[in-house]
Amino acid sequence: MTPEVALDHLLFGAPDLDVGVREVTAQLGVAPAPGGVHPTMGTTNALLSLGGGVYLEVLAPAPGHTELRGFGQQLAGLETPALVNWAAQASDLQAVAAAAAAAGLAPFGPVPGSRRTATGELLEWRMLLIGGHDFGTFIPFFIDWGATPHPSITSPAGPRLIRFSVTHPRAAELSGHYRALGLDIEVAEGPAPRFTAEIEGVVLTGP
Repeated sequence: MTPEVALDHLLFGAPDLDVGVREVTAQLGVAPAPGGVHPTMGTTNALLSLGGGVYLEVLAPAPGHTELRGFGQQLAGLETPALVNWAAQASDLQAVAAAAAAAGLAPFGPVPGSRRTATGELLEWRMLLIGGHDFGTFIPFFIDWGATPHPSITSPAGPRLIRFSVTHPRAAELSGHYRALGLDIEVAEGPAPRFTAEIEGVVLTGP
């Protein structure tokens, strides 16, 4: 059975959080609010609601983390801010994992995640990572917020997301994975992999 999932958030990566926040503020006219630090990844973020249960996460290496690894290391190597990843929301991560395995993919998790806000509040969630493919971040990770209030509700309200789409040279294969995972995301064929987010007259792209 296809799991019930929805677009959760878009990740706008930057080599420095201030740089990413300035770029988003200049483009969208609203400043993302400081979020917090992800200790296990060595990253820090700022958040902006895009309406409809979706938000934009500006993500960058956290100051003072000298031994970056994984995604934090990738962000440090960015030359300019851009869309670099995305996440889907699912209340039943086990169902997503089963669908991924049935499609020949390799789910990992769910694994716990957390960060503290500027006021000291602990936010917690669970994530499911999808391996067994070579599409990189064009296959999203899945998140279940549980009892934590969704960031699209608690973050400053920015312009609304009108459309999120993907371009990829292997569009048919990628679309097949999306269908198996319950993802209703438009995929067009093109020479280079690309995310496109249309946000009330502004277009953000990446990577």
